[in-house]
Amino acid sequence: MSEIKNKLWSRNYIIALLTNLFMYLAFYLLAPTLTSYSKQIGGTSFQASLVVSVFSITGLLCRFSTDAICNKMGKKLVIFFGLCILGLTTLSYVFVPIVGVILFRAVQGVGWGIGSTAIAAVFSEIVPEKRRGEGMGYYSLSMIVSMSVATVIAIMVMNKYNFNVIAALSITFVIISVLLLQGLAINKGEKVKNNTVNKKPFSIADVFEKKALLPSFLCFLLAITFCGIMSYIMIYGKEIKMNNIWLYFAGHVVAILITRPFIGKILDKKGHAVVILPGAVSMIIGLIILSYVHSIPTLVVASLFYGFGYGAVQPSLQVWAVNRSPEDRKVAANGTFLSSMDLGFTFGAIILSFIANSKSYAMMYRASSIFMLIFLAVYGYNLIMARKTGNMEDEEEQAS
Repeated sequence: MSEIKNKLWSRNYIIALLTNLFMYLAFYLLAPTLTSYSKQIGGTSFQASLVVSVFSITGLLCRFSTDAICNKMGKKLVIFFGLCILGLTTLSYVFVPIVGVILFRAVQGVGWGIGSTAIAAVFSEIVPEKRRGEGMGYYSLSMIVSMSVATVIAIMVMNKYNFNVIAALSITFVIISVLLLQGLAINKGEKVKNNTVNKKPFSIADVFEKKALLPSFLCFLLAITFCGIMSYIMIYGKEIKMNNIWLYFAGHVVAILITRPFIGKILDKKGHAVVILPGAVSMIIGLIILSYVHSIPTLVVASLFYGFGYGAVQPSLQVWAVNRSPEDRKVAANGTFLSSMDLGFTFGAIILSFIANSKSYAMMYRASSIFMLIFLAVYGYNLIMARKTGNMEDEEEQAS
């Protein structure tokens, strides 16, 4: 009976993984191309930056309210509406001028904010507690793989064709995700239960989960470095005159695919410290090597180090954030965590571009490793204090 209870690879889990994979494929096709498209249709550099910032702002605000929305509507319906908004706004980009793109991008942030937060909460619900590290790890893997694959596809398609093809591909992936979602079974009783309990007045504290703040802050630091990879590596390739810079993403995915199957199991058995500490160090090494890249072999080595570290640390932080939060606050915990990534990307885009413009993109990657050093300092201090106080329930013993 316990084996059935702790079964991870159920039909429901596989459908959820595929739904999430295609949702993120649709989203990441737009990430490296929409700003370029904005300039093609007459937008200024400032307007192109608004395409990024308004999306982050509306997405962030909506993540905080997703918990209450899911309690009223149910997670499956929220995901469905999020996907519909993602697809319809993507279609609108083909027909509207730059002002319309900015406005619809703000709307798209709403759909993405509620949809991605709700599906993260679904994984927290359907993954067995004793296998949460492994199960959430594969959830994170579906996001990371879709990011790398979609980025390579988007750049190649954009160079050969135009944004209309990108939009068509993205909408196709949205449709596939919606169809897969229909086969997903989610606990319907939870909606009624949560609606009848805790009828206190709304407060600002309700929109985020305080127990998830520490891992979310660490994720914020990590996301700053990831923003540098996602947003600027193609420009960095031009700086160092390397046309095949996209190979970085291939190495990134390979490292994660190789390590992900056992990283999650180690997290469940040994706790997050055993995974996060070496992962953070590996990310620092990857960033430093990347800043000195002048050949394909060193580029691949850099991607393997960073890919291993990111694949180990990011999902471990999310599991930690969920595990240390109350059962009725899992959606809020995921919203808090994912919002930290939005903030990290927004802050990273500003501070890293400033460094790159004043120095170079190579120097930018060296500087971004400082954020991972701060990460290690904060995380290490937390572990030391937890050991001194003997309070390990919410720390590394939580997983085991």
